[in-house]
Amino acid sequence: MRRIVIVSNTSWFVHNFFLASITEFMRDGNSVTVVAPEDDTSSKLVEYGCGFVPVQMDRTGMNLIKEFGTLSTFYRVFKEHKPDCVLNFTVKVNIYSTMAARALGIPVVNSVAGLGQVFLDSGLKSLVGKSMLKLTQPRAQHTVFQNGHDLDTYLKHGLVKESKTSRTNGIGIRLGHFRPHAAPDDGVVRFIVVSRMIYSKGIAEFVKAAEKVRAHYDFKARAGIETPKLEFSLLGFTDEGNPQAISPEQLQVWHDEGAVNYLGRTDDVFSVVKDYDCVVLPSFYREGVPQCLIEAAAMAKPIITTDNAGCRDTVEDGETGLLVHPKDVSDLASAMITMIDIGHEQRLEMGRKAREKAARDFCHLRVAEHYLNKIEEVCTK
Repeated sequence: MRRIVIVSNTSWFVHNFFLASITEFMRDGNSVTVVAPEDDTSSKLVEYGCGFVPVQMDRTGMNLIKEFGTLSTFYRVFKEHKPDCVLNFTVKVNIYSTMAARALGIPVVNSVAGLGQVFLDSGLKSLVGKSMLKLTQPRAQHTVFQNGHDLDTYLKHGLVKESKTSRTNGIGIRLGHFRPHAAPDDGVVRFIVVSRMIYSKGIAEFVKAAEKVRAHYDFKARAGIETPKLEFSLLGFTDEGNPQAISPEQLQVWHDEGAVNYLGRTDDVFSVVKDYDCVVLPSFYREGVPQCLIEAAAMAKPIITTDNAGCRDTVEDGETGLLVHPKDVSDLASAMITMIDIGHEQRLEMGRKAREKAARDFCHLRVAEHYLNKIEEVCTK
């Protein structure tokens, strides 16, 4: 039995994306304590059997006093709980938690679920972030990557040694919770983006592309050609602590204008997405492997996403979905028109192949086993 501490910048991330693997951790007799800022999912982690330690963390700030406070908190928590291994998620956590754990001689496994703003932005904050990564990441015993592009980037910048790295296909999904479900064949074609409402996820591009698609079919309708009804929706929370956040006011404007339906957030993605024909993510964010697309594939939904690191790993282009160029509204609109024109049965066939890919590549059991093996390796060295 191992005492495992999992550290993340949100409880929500651990609960929504890693709980299936935590199940396997505990099923093997390991104890799990989550260290993260408290939110409305924290109590659910406790109910599930995890220990929970709340911490204060500014996800994007550079206030030296606050940053030192975060580092000191990690050190104090690790010293008190004496874990056999610390498993970290997100860039900032990977930096500070690695520093605190290694100061105490505790083995560290870091997970890179996308490169995030450190590699997306430029300027002082990005420079400091990259410098901190170079200082701290080689001290981790192992680093798990979700896509090859991110691994190559870390190797190029000298942040890790290849011998201390491995890959998984995303963070895993419990296939039984996201069952295949056919959209209704009712003359309406429905598209949905499931994501945090931040600009780098391509939300604005989706709204503009939706307008182009509507204009295309309005023109055909005026020419007397029968056209389908269309729906375009957004599902996800407004991440107001993120510098890329889309304001609730802007989302409301798009909703009121009829450009898209903003559905807010939900803890039950399946109940909302099951009746949609296609899931879209036009992200140009430095993703790991987007969980929303793994969930879409598991639900047997065809996908439209960008030919971008992480995103492309979820799609076999032309078979389970379509890839488009990042930030290219016309290309995105063209892909949605293609998805409409191929018809209901062909979309279902794409979805069936997507489900096969999800079962083959993204099952949480394989991901959990991978992490457990790496944790055991670093604990026994």
